[in-house]
Amino acid sequence: MNISEKLKISFVGIGGALFGFFASGIFVSDSVPVIEKKPIHPEISIVSFEKISGDALFAEISGPVRVLWGGSTKEGNGKFQIPLSQIPNENDLKFQSFPYTGNAKTMKFYPSDSYFARGVEVRYRRFFRTKQEAISAGFAATKGVK
Repeated sequence: MNISEKLKISFVGIGGALFGFFASGIFVSDSVPVIEKKPIHPEISIVSFEKISGDALFAEISGPVRVLWGGSTKEGNGKFQIPLSQIPNENDLKFQSFPYTGNAKTMKFYPSDSYFARGVEVRYRRFFRTKQEAISAGFAATKGVK
């Protein structure tokens, strides 16, 4: 093989590479993929408050909803009874404000400085300023109440 044949092969190789490079640009598509957009319709949840009876709120829930109330959670469809107990805060946890603490679960009341009053779950706590106020609310006095 002489030099002229080597040059021919080199030019043919370079020419083929250049043709391939430019031809690939012609055949490659620059089209952008089409993204199909579907409208999203948010679901509507309906909470229908029916009544407040005693220490509970009665509600009917339809749709995907979660009700959080004072540590209590209700979720899903149907009729629910939601307790209207006191949600704990700084003042509720201090017993000095009220001399008597009632337990809504047992319907009994205690002196607020007693061991039994501190043991009442926060959701069942009710505070009273006088014995008569507690009795009028339907609570019974315990042996510790003087």
